Amino acid sequence: MTDPAPTPSPPEKSAIESLTLKSAAAIAVATVASRFSIELPAGAAQDLASALIQLITTLGLVGVAIGRTRARGPIV
Repeated sequence: MTDPAPTPSPPEKSAIESLTLKSAAAIAVATVASRFSIELPAGAAQDLASALIQLITTLGLVGVAIGRTRARGPIV
């Protein structure tokens, strides 16, 4: 008897591509906008949420790069 073919695992998504993360960020943006009585056009909350996620990711990567550079340099 042969073993059955392994079932393929579902494709993995990065955290940035997660719909849950994007939805949570969009809800947060819409909540803050409504709290300050700002009316957003349709789709603006999603666009702002995506931009915010990209900004946080980029700043995190910059922080990691700076930390790695400092760790390899002389301790002052």
